Amino acid sequence: MRLSRRARLPLLFLVPALALTGCGLAAELEREADPARTSRPPTPEPSPTPSAPETEVAPPAPDSSPADDPAAAEDCPASGFRAHAAATDAAMGLRVGNVIVFNCGTKTLKLKGYPVLQVLDTEREPMETEVAEGTGRISMGPEDPGPTPLVLEPGMSARSTLAWRYWAVDPHTGNGLGAYLRVAPDGETKPQTVEVANGGLDVGEGVLGTTAWQYDISEAPPERS
Repeated sequence: MRLSRRARLPLLFLVPALALTGCGLAAELEREADPARTSRPPTPEPSPTPSAPETEVAPPAPDSSPADDPAAAEDCPASGFRAHAAATDAAMGLRVGNVIVFNCGTKTLKLKGYPVLQVLDTEREPMETEVAEGTGRISMGPEDPGPTPLVLEPGMSARSTLAWRYWAVDPHTGNGLGAYLRVAPDGETKPQTVEVANGGLDVGEGVLGTTAWQYDISEAPPERS
């Protein structure tokens, strides 16, 4: 319960008054028992309290997950590849995304050329999207370096960049949205169906351009002897 300002004032001065009265009474009793103050032992100075040694705090361990280490995954397909697809937005109706394949197995795998893709709708049914090798038909699309033989050791990955122009998507039915991709690293490997991250491909019945496979690492792959 909140007290009014007038009711609080006596309480503010009550505690100091009790403290002073207690100290005066103790002093009087001490003077009567020992007027000369001969029996009062010297008051020892308090010894400094040693400060606790500082303990180094170890940095938190990096968060790791099976997805960060493809070679350690237990759900690697028989082909040795595992695919991932994602889409991003760009200006003026241009869209850019990527397809990545990981060597999640224990054997060396080889790649050359372009990914084999098929765009699927929200019900995983094929769409009338044209998939093209190269990005020349996509105005201002990413440059295609062209096919180069790649050697993927276990744990390595390769990337193909996707480019397309915005196609109107029906917000109620999802018509025009490529929600899934059927991905194969080449024409001989069994494809995998993966969900497209970051909202899907709003490509509709347009053209989906692809670049040739490139190493998905910041440094050049090690030379093979």
